[in-house]
Amino acid sequence: MKCFYWNLRGLANYPTKLAFKKLLVKFKPELCFISEPMMSINNLSPRWLHNLGLKVCAVNNRGSLLPNLWCLYSSQLSPTIINIDD
Repeated sequence: MKCFYWNLRGLANYPTKLAFKKLLVKFKPELCFISEPMMSINNLSPRWLHNLGLKVCAVNNRGSLLPNLWCLYSSQLSPTIINIDD
């Protein structure tokens, strides 16, 4: 299984988004963890993720703060969330 973890520090930034996409296309990870995306998951196009073969598995809830950890997974997997904590 291929896993990918990156402390992006801003996925809304176009150059970062492009670099992220290139890495996903090249390595095709089954699990992908993004730290510090600095944006809401709702601002990321579901179509963009779908075109990369990814779905959202988990996003931590930090109340009024933006989430700082996302878990994405390949559409070929069926992960189960055991526990989520801030």
